[in-house]
Amino acid sequence: MKKPSRLDYAYAVGRVRALEKTLVPTPAFREAATEKDLASALKVIFDAGYFLQESVEFQESSHLDEFLEREEQSLFKLLSELLIEGEIAQIIIQENQLEHTLDLSQELTYPFITDYIRHRIDLGNLKIFCRAKYLGLPLTKLKSLLLKGGFLDRDVLFKSFDLSLSEVEERLYASSYQQVWARATDALVEKETFIDLEREFEDFLMLYLRKAKYIVFGPEPIFAYALGKKRELQLVRLLGVGKINQIPPETLKERISKTYA
Repeated sequence: MKKPSRLDYAYAVGRVRALEKTLVPTPAFREAATEKDLASALKVIFDAGYFLQESVEFQESSHLDEFLEREEQSLFKLLSELLIEGEIAQIIIQENQLEHTLDLSQELTYPFITDYIRHRIDLGNLKIFCRAKYLGLPLTKLKSLLLKGGFLDRDVLFKSFDLSLSEVEERLYASSYQQVWARATDALVEKETFIDLEREFEDFLMLYLRKAKYIVFGPEPIFAYALGKKRELQLVRLLGVGKINQIPPETLKERISKTYA
């Protein structure tokens, strides 16, 4: 099949530009985290964005799961309408299967999409590396877990395994990750929690995806919007489950990463 022209995506990009305006901004999620109960938190989110069934009331996590499943299926239906290349939809749906989606993206030859997956591989490897050091796992275990295909040479991590976190930061000077690693690991040392690392890495990926807002034609804006919407739904789940289980507001706020809005 001949690769579509970027202009073939003109209508799809136009629709996505309108949909981008309905996404929930990060401050709304942080405000929702401070609300006293689930109903109040969801009202803040629903007032800030657009969802299929905004008046729904959740009494337990299964109701929340059903709601989010419907929202996700609606997103996948939209992708089937907007994306000319089905492989891009597969990458979005199966984004956690990184080796498979990397292969798909390389066949499509859209560097923006391929580079996103490579960044995810790198950040996933850094997360595994950090947890392995924290748990005192052997180097052989680390070597069995790290994925290939990222920008960051795995040998850099293998050779840095016996170094301190700050010394590892120096080894990352030539990569895109030195600053995000520094912020995340400083918090790990200070608080002995991986929450900041998870959020910093999610922020890095979202800031990368936001670059698609400046691409005029092509599948990249649809790809980025879809992943932004998926992240939005993940944050709704995070807040919903947190409120149902009466997690303290400050703990929830710490877990809220940047959104695509």
